[in-house]
Amino acid sequence: MKTILNILTHGDERIGLRVVKEIQKLNIDRNILTVQIANNKAFKLRKRFIDQDLNRVFPGKKDGDYEERLAYKLSAVIKSADLVLDIHSTKSELRNAVIVTRLDDRTLKYVKAIQPKYVLVMNATKDNALISQAKIGIAFEYGKDNDPDVLKKIVKDIKRLFSYMGLIDVQLRRRKQITNYFNVISEVKKPKGYNLLSKIKNYKLIHKGEEFATNTKNYLVAEDNFYPILFGEGNYKTIFGFMGKRIPLTSLSRLERAGKNKFKERKCLTNEGRRSLRN
Repeated sequence: MKTILNILTHGDERIGLRVVKEIQKLNIDRNILTVQIANNKAFKLRKRFIDQDLNRVFPGKKDGDYEERLAYKLSAVIKSADLVLDIHSTKSELRNAVIVTRLDDRTLKYVKAIQPKYVLVMNATKDNALISQAKIGIAFEYGKDNDPDVLKKIVKDIKRLFSYMGLIDVQLRRRKQITNYFNVISEVKKPKGYNLLSKIKNYKLIHKGEEFATNTKNYLVAEDNFYPILFGEGNYKTIFGFMGKRIPLTSLSRLERAGKNKFKERKCLTNEGRRSLRN
């Protein structure tokens, strides 16, 4: 199974370099695990990107700007892998979040092996993110770039996944925590001059009719209930972050059952095929 450990999708998120240093100590066969530096030019120039956010322009353009051309080139590499892990950091207070662009039964199995505190199904950017090009794509967004605890948690959870996949012989105790799943459905626009109210926290429900931002004269009011995701004053220029809806655990149970039924169906078809060959 070919796995890509992708780092520096954003040139200023250097935690990926330290993650790679730790994961390389596991001595996993390079034919199985490869490291990819996504935006090396931005990294060398100590910039987040050159022309625009690489994580918003996939699958890219052959004759576009720098990031569009880069995304076009990377897309083929990403599609060739069975699994892509994309390492990020954040300036917001969001922590311990795994991000996916779809939650099919195979992705759900890997997510459950990781046991993160939060899973964000990023429908708001699902067609343009780097992991959207992967058969199975999982991004780690666990906290601040220079936080040593964030580094430890990312490395430990990658080890959990690799242990589940049989790539390493390391047994880690399962956590006693519930994973919270959110469907991230849209951006929350940030009008010029408006700032978030101090009470607004990631994952804390904002109720319909509740004020969440102000320009000191007027307030922005929620038109519907939503959970703020990746909210933070320094994260984005034109948006506060994203609007999320909680995914009920019953929906995940249905997805798991559907995945098991598909497996049984494939197994049954395979057995039928074998009987036909024998006959």
